[in-house]
Amino acid sequence: MTKLAVSPRIDAAVASRAMLDHPFYQAWTEGRLPLDTLRAYARQYFHHVEAFPRAVSAVHSACPDRDGRRMLAENLAEEEGLDAGKQDHATLWMMFACGLGENEDAVRGQALNAETQHLIETFRRLSRTSYASGLGALYAYESQFPAVATAKIDGLIERYGVTDEATLRFFKVHQSADVEHSDVCRALLDRLPEADMAEALAASEELADALWGFLSGVEASASLN
Repeated sequence: MTKLAVSPRIDAAVASRAMLDHPFYQAWTEGRLPLDTLRAYARQYFHHVEAFPRAVSAVHSACPDRDGRRMLAENLAEEEGLDAGKQDHATLWMMFACGLGENEDAVRGQALNAETQHLIETFRRLSRTSYASGLGALYAYESQFPAVATAKIDGLIERYGVTDEATLRFFKVHQSADVEHSDVCRALLDRLPEADMAEALAASEELADALWGFLSGVEASASLN
């Protein structure tokens, strides 16, 4: 009997709670968020971006085959800016925040709300629970981000007049980088033993819920125009 791929099931689960469908992101795309709200979002989200490579590293170290580790290592190198001439993604996010008028001390010193802390802790826990769990969580995030990045660029340019290349660079990098990263995760997910697929699916749903909750946390303190 042919083994059924798990990635389409994860795609369907994530689509039911896709970040781009969240009212906060829709308000951003429509230009209804004050810049102060975008700045508050940037301060919170930086801490997730900074923590994210550790989740990738945990999945990499748990991967049971050499080819998979090599592909995940390339993902990790991209996140950490280890390739010549590239910047790590936390630095790119800081450039976005500062381009909105923030300063680095304020971003780094931001107290995290409960939803941001939950997102970071959920990613950390799932990435360390098992290889299947970490891979499912990683895919649930990276498979969404190319479309998110494109929508955010369009909203920033068209609704907020943000055209500075450095401010937009985080999103421009992720338009292409996370296509490659999610392709890697998809291929590795579909190699999983059937016994591990349910765990990967459950982790993807939990991570998608945590991402949605993060956006709800930011939205709760937002002023919408």
